[in-house]
Amino acid sequence: MRTGTLSGTRLPSPGTEGRVPFRYCPRDGTLLLATRIDGRDRPACPVCGFADFMHVQIGANTVVERDGGVLLVRLNYGPRDGHWALPGGLMENDETPEEAARRETAEETGFEVAIDGLLATWGRAGFPLLVVIYRAHILSGDLRVAPDEASEAAFFAKNKVPPLEELAWPSTAHGIEAWRAYEPPRP
Repeated sequence: MRTGTLSGTRLPSPGTEGRVPFRYCPRDGTLLLATRIDGRDRPACPVCGFADFMHVQIGANTVVERDGGVLLVRLNYGPRDGHWALPGGLMENDETPEEAARRETAEETGFEVAIDGLLATWGRAGFPLLVVIYRAHILSGDLRVAPDEASEAAFFAKNKVPPLEELAWPSTAHGIEAWRAYEPPRP
C-alpha cells in the first residue's frame, strides 16, 4: 500500500469535470484528506491508507459503415439529448472493450456486428474516460433504436455527417474524422 504525507491541497468538489473523487473512505467512512502519493495529490484515508487514484473508465464505440455511410444514433437522454453519437457506451467489468462495443451497438441499433479492427482512441487530461473506437461491419439484424437511449439512427455519407455542434461528444467527432481518413490496407 502506498501512503504519503498530507499536502494541504483542497480536493476537487462535486461539479468538477469528470468523475468526482471519493470524499469519504469506502472502507471505514473517514473523511479523505489530500495526500501526496506518487507525486500527485490524491484523496486518501489517514486511518486505513485507502487512496482514490481516480481510475479511468473505458468507453467502446463502433464505426459501422454501410454503402459508404457511417451509422450514428441521435441520443434522447441526458445533457446531449438530440445530438448524434457513434453507437457505444461504457465497458462492464466482465467484458473486453471489443465485447462492450458489440453489446452497445446491438443494444442501440439492433445490429449484431463483428469488429474489424481498432480505428482510434480518444481521451483528454482531467476527464477520466478513454474511448476506444473500432471499425465494425454488420453481421445480422435490422436497424431499430433502443427507445430508452436514442430517438433515431441513420447512416450518413462522409460529406453529409451532421455538423460538429450536432455531435454529442468530442470522441464522436474524433471517430468520424478517423473514419474519413481511414484507408484499408492494400493486399
